[in-house]
Amino acid sequence: MLHLKLEKELDIRNFIKSVEHVDDYKTILKSVKTLNDKVEAARDLEVDLDSGLIGEVNRCTSRLISERNLRFEMESMKVYQSDHETVQKLKDLIEKAQDTNVAG
Repeated sequence: MLHLKLEKELDIRNFIKSVEHVDDYKTILKSVKTLNDKVEAARDLEVDLDSGLIGEVNRCTSRLISERNLRFEMESMKVYQSDHETVQKLKDLIEKAQDTNVAG
């Protein structure tokens, strides 16, 4: 059982490392789903994942979602159509991205 635990944890850690940088933000939600599926598959096999790893998964998921939301908004925003509400929304997304360590 220890071998299975180590195998699943290594797989999850390698996946987290693989999504440190995502070129196409449109694939981010798929990456989040894949990461969550890997955790769920380990749990289905009754693998007791390390709590530190679960924390890494949660931080990675939050970072990815923040990055996706910010990049989506930046791509769809048109400066000439911006108003105070749009600017505030973008500021909020930037702040959330900074809180979750989205790389610039």
